[in-house]
Amino acid sequence: MGIGKSKITSSINVDDMLKKAESNHELEAEKQDADKRLTEIREAKEALLKIHRDLLDAIKAEGEAAVILQEAISSSNNIINGIYNAIVKAEQNTQFKATIKSEHLAQLQQLLNQAIETWKNMLKNHRSEQTKMLTEHESNMRKILRRNEGVWFSDFWMKVLGIFLFVYTVVLGMVVYCST
Repeated sequence: MGIGKSKITSSINVDDMLKKAESNHELEAEKQDADKRLTEIREAKEALLKIHRDLLDAIKAEGEAAVILQEAISSSNNIINGIYNAIVKAEQNTQFKATIKSEHLAQLQQLLNQAIETWKNMLKNHRSEQTKMLTEHESNMRKILRRNEGVWFSDFWMKVLGIFLFVYTVVLGMVVYCST
């Protein structure tokens, strides 16, 4: 009995086996790279979701501040009317007459207007800070897309990828078919 071909088994093509092993190795390396990129994308997504939640909280706080400011404006008018009504009532129910000069009321109104302007400026600054944060967020998103981080393909590049994979599969099939 010598070394030779068995009648039962066909010949073993060592080159094909090496090519398959090499392609399996390349496929595994690409898979690991894809897993790494997917992890990076998930981390970026979590960071963006956190920023989005923070922005929503800031917008909610701005809305609450605006409501409080509107209530302060309306209550300041009520306070002035209440003071005036109390003075009139006190004048009617007392034996001596108390007078409030119009310049004092004007001074009070001026102080209230200054307080309202201060609140308006604070709200304006808050809105500008929110606009700045939103601009920074948009800039970060543009940077991520510009560096091609993440999985995003335009319609054109998806078509190119699809055609390339189809041609690659057909050529590979023809090579396998011709070699056997």
